[in-house]
Amino acid sequence: MTGLSAQSQKMSKEDSRKQRWEEMKTKRAAFYSERIGLTPEEAQAFWPVYNELQDKKTKLHRTMTEQFRNAKKDASGRKIIDYAKACDDMINLRVQETTLEKVYHQRFKKILTPEKLFKYYGAEREWANKLLQDLEKRGKRD
Repeated sequence: MTGLSAQSQKMSKEDSRKQRWEEMKTKRAAFYSERIGLTPEEAQAFWPVYNELQDKKTKLHRTMTEQFRNAKKDASGRKIIDYAKACDDMINLRVQETTLEKVYHQRFKKILTPEKLFKYYGAEREWANKLLQDLEKRGKRD
């Protein structure tokens, strides 16, 4: 029974995490839509492209995370990291991410007016700041 209980608890935590993630995405969509002033037609064209960009960026970051998570360990169990390679990999990740941003900027230009595209970039910064503030508030409560 203990194994099943632990597995059930793990699934429950995973389900809870997924639910919070979906709630955050819904709030983000509402926040961006309001800040940008998306019409229903613009929203219908914008969100699939935006979500595609986010999925690609997430995959890039997961690749980097996996490299560190799967690093070899020495006899004492500490990870052996080639710091020169890790730094190069981090810069390459940033370059890849910037390249994605540039490609998707061109796609967004076909969907949004220049003013709304400018508002989108502002909404991104505002959302990131809001998340940081929320984390700080949560940290002070714990």
